[in-house]
Amino acid sequence: MPNDMDKSAAWDGRESMNRIDLREDQYIAGRGEQLAVFSRYLSGEVDGKTIWSLYGTAGIGKSFLLDAFRRQAARAGAIMLQVDSRDFNHKGDLLCRQLLRQMPGGYPPLSDPTDACFARLDQLATQTKVIIALDTYEEMGDLDSWIRERFMKWLPDGILLIAAGRYRLKDKWILSPALRERILFMPLEQLTGPESAAYLRQCGLADEERIEAVWHKTGGHPLALSLASVVRPDEDWAGRSGDWTEWFEHLAKAWLREVPDDLLRKVVETAAVLLHVNREVLQAVMDRDIDDETFGQLASLSFVRKTERGWMLHDLMRMATRKQLEERMPAYFERMRARAALYYAARIREAASYRNTEWEVGELFYYTGIPLIRSLLQSYSRGRYTWELVTPANLGEGETYLRRRLEAATPLMLSGMDPETEERYEEFVGKEDMTMTIKHLDLRTWVELDQQSAMLLRSANGEAIGLAVIVPIHRGTLPSLSRDPFASPYLSSLTPSERRLLEAEPPGRAGWFIRTIDYADWQNQDMVLETMYLMFSYMCSGGLFFASPPPMEFFRMSHLNLGFQPAAGVVHRHYDGKTPTPSFVLDTRGDKLETFLRFLLRRGGLPDEPDLFDGPGSQLTEREREVVALVLDGLTNGEIAKALFVSEITVKKHVSSIYGKLSVKGRGQLIKLFSGKPRIG
Repeated sequence: MPNDMDKSAAWDGRESMNRIDLREDQYIAGRGEQLAVFSRYLSGEVDGKTIWSLYGTAGIGKSFLLDAFRRQAARAGAIMLQVDSRDFNHKGDLLCRQLLRQMPGGYPPLSDPTDACFARLDQLATQTKVIIALDTYEEMGDLDSWIRERFMKWLPDGILLIAAGRYRLKDKWILSPALRERILFMPLEQLTGPESAAYLRQCGLADEERIEAVWHKTGGHPLALSLASVVRPDEDWAGRSGDWTEWFEHLAKAWLREVPDDLLRKVVETAAVLLHVNREVLQAVMDRDIDDETFGQLASLSFVRKTERGWMLHDLMRMATRKQLEERMPAYFERMRARAALYYAARIREAASYRNTEWEVGELFYYTGIPLIRSLLQSYSRGRYTWELVTPANLGEGETYLRRRLEAATPLMLSGMDPETEERYEEFVGKEDMTMTIKHLDLRTWVELDQQSAMLLRSANGEAIGLAVIVPIHRGTLPSLSRDPFASPYLSSLTPSERRLLEAEPPGRAGWFIRTIDYADWQNQDMVLETMYLMFSYMCSGGLFFASPPPMEFFRMSHLNLGFQPAAGVVHRHYDGKTPTPSFVLDTRGDKLETFLRFLLRRGGLPDEPDLFDGPGSQLTEREREVVALVLDGLTNGEIAKALFVSEITVKKHVSSIYGKLSVKGRGQLIKLFSGKPRIG
């Protein structure tokens, strides 16, 4: 009579799919690449990669994908054993018991579960493909080392282990070359617009406007899409109240299960008010020290990701937490927002004289800008495009770009929604109007005038996809600018004394004239933001910044929203010979920088604070104030020494003197003292 261990000979994994399983397969969207890799594994086309690290933030669909793998394995006659870390105490023998219970033939009685598990796996691996999936892997705790050091070494060759969790396998998993070479990293991202639409249609949504609204509100997050799809069809998605708030709160709670203590939760709430997060801005906004351990815990959360400018909360987590904080503690929320804006205004004041402040300007616009700008900033991911100066060597590429743009011009339709306020925006520009930015442009003339005038925007593969001509204003360029039909109307309106202020000796400059900023795809938000950050890099650098864009509402509002002002009485008709076209000016020379920053703060409904201290700054020497500015900018003593061309010992002496004069005990207290203050001294 055969025992249980012999029953596997009759195993056939191609069990019939029940109706629910078949229906679940129809709901899969956006995971074609992962399913294809799994299919290739089942057919023997994936060799060597026997450890898969499947990871992504809460609600991204890890368990749903594992279920899809299970159904795919069953159809192929393979065996998939799936264990959730929350279903057993984290001991090796108990994990083996969980696996044995799912194996064909059942649990062999009166045997050591560990020995029996591996003996059974040895037998099954000779008959079919075997997959072991460990879900919620981030909660395995100490069992992780047992799985890595013992389980993996005993596991028969060819068996696939899938570790699915919020974080990718790291530390000792990748320190071991033998393990590292077996690991396949499989990150899960949010669904694209078309993928989300396909999923929502499967859920029964037919109204395209409603599908678009759900997509904008959820950002393609799978759990959010699933929860939002069951909101009543008559619910007002443009409003602030209604059933949709329930799934929003549900989503936030799913993430907040990662946050174990009150302090870290308070840090997460503050981080949700911010766009980018670093330790210094957190300390300034929260008005308290944040130790290494606490900040490390924040950075390790699955809904927090590293960027080139610090860390960011997942968009949905940020919005959900912001909304809860704004509704539960509105005064506290506004205080945090004001402190963040004042912090970045202070950084601009202190740093504008010696470096580019495009990043700080972008952060400030996040707190003070209009919905369209805020919406673009919070969804922006830099690094896809780069600006490159146009020189005689690549001038031909620039001219080719201009010809191609003129030939391929299309109408522009911009539409979207601010996910925080639910305000919609729509813009339309006709085909002919979309050529106005470059129609009369002689690129070669501007490049020969000053090789700092023109830049190409390049994609990651090196293609020229945009062009900017922003001409430095100095003694060498003023004659040409005075003859240019688009620059001369404003320049001719200046008084002789105002004109003389622009006659800087090159390579110095008194400001810039924006002749054009153009890109191939005006509906590509990353291209829009790349050009916006280009403008940010000039706006607060202590110069005169002016432009005369084509006479269309889109361009007029863009400049006004960025803080430009119409030049009084300056109008021309040079674009089409008939339409009055104004010039726009942004002047941040001298004290006018302060005027501009206060304008942004007031526009954002934030306090327009005067100089908050005559005391601290007035106690410091001019050199000590420079050191403070660089400390506030996050530079180390060594970096400060290089910036000021002094020794590191000299910097240390200055820092010690500053601490003594201001009665502070370290950089944290110094940052807290000056954070949000308009200026030092």
